[in-house]
Amino acid sequence: MGFHCIACSSDRSTSHTMKDAKAGDLISIACCQSCGLVQLKDVPNERALFDFYKSKYRIEYKKQDRPSPKHVYRAGVQALSRLKKIAPFIRENTKLLDIGSGGGEFTYLASCMGADASGIDPSSGYLEFGKHHYSINVEQLQISQIEDIQSYQIVTMFHVLEHLPNPLKVIRKVHQILKVGGLFVIEVPNLESKNTSPFNHFFKAHICYFTSLSLIGLLKDNFSVEYIENEDVIFLICQKSNANKFKRPSEYNPSAVSLSNSRLKYKNLKEYILNGGLLKIFKKIPGAIKERYFSHGKEPKMILESFLIRENLANDNQL
Repeated sequence: MGFHCIACSSDRSTSHTMKDAKAGDLISIACCQSCGLVQLKDVPNERALFDFYKSKYRIEYKKQDRPSPKHVYRAGVQALSRLKKIAPFIRENTKLLDIGSGGGEFTYLASCMGADASGIDPSSGYLEFGKHHYSINVEQLQISQIEDIQSYQIVTMFHVLEHLPNPLKVIRKVHQILKVGGLFVIEVPNLESKNTSPFNHFFKAHICYFTSLSLIGLLKDNFSVEYIENEDVIFLICQKSNANKFKRPSEYNPSAVSLSNSRLKYKNLKEYILNGGLLKIFKKIPGAIKERYFSHGKEPKMILESFLIRENLANDNQL
């Protein structure tokens, strides 16, 4: 089966074989030589993926179908960090949609800030968990099933875009449902990072692998990038352009191609060690102690409310 880029439709690529960090199987990936997107060479269809994420993904990758207290705490830490970055844009009743809401921690904390927050996710177990523990508005939907047009002021997507078989289609959908001037907030794993282990980066569940240049290349013709963090992950805040018509991104992106080729060549154990990778395990110890203290034996809502108390987050946009 020949290569077909899921972003620009090019048939030009270089091929690589990597090891799945979870299963240990070999996976074939390809780097598009037109736009620089790195992707699985053989991409599953949307229906098969939705069914996989609906019932199997959390079991295979997390060994559970709903979050444990320690995972609630971790999700709360991440949610708080993300909310601090977008806090200046959240006002009372700001309409926010979190795509890939998981257990609902971000949706709940955004609601506590005053946002009219809702979420969608394919995982039935995690959705029921969020509804039961946080009484939030979350639904089991595919992105393509969202019918609201120009309804949201903020759409968030944290560690979701890399799982999807047609990122451009998803970006077009977000463009449709955002109001003019609305914000699209994205976080994805970063192929550029020299501090993340090469043995914990490639997964069969990750269809796309982004650099900052390949991701911005998908967005720049329809969104303006207002803020970027290019560290262990790529974090972007983008604003929808004034044009209602979605433009197909320009196909040729030589800088992105060069960067992706370089990262696939040099993302290895030597680079990881030289950038302090072996010290990371020791740096995690204080966080692990804090995590156990604030999560062990506690109810999920109590865990998140402890963040509200410590950070003075509830009903206060000045974090």
